[in-house]
Amino acid sequence: MTAVLVIVLVVILGGAVIAIFGWDRYRGAGQKAGGGAQATDEVFIDPSSGQRMRVWYDSQTGEREYRPDQQ
Repeated sequence: MTAVLVIVLVVILGGAVIAIFGWDRYRGAGQKAGGGAQATDEVFIDPSSGQRMRVWYDSQTGEREYRPDQQ
């Protein structure tokens, strides 16, 4: 019983360590938010807030961002 508990704790702690240290890898660490993004002609109304939003696109990363539109 004790060996099983130790194995479970090691797996949980290992997963937590991987999640903490690997988080920036998937989040795009080192990149400024919106660093190379350009505004597009795409505009929509956000259904949850009712706010007008514009799509910004970064051609280097392929990332799309949704920012409040500054009319």
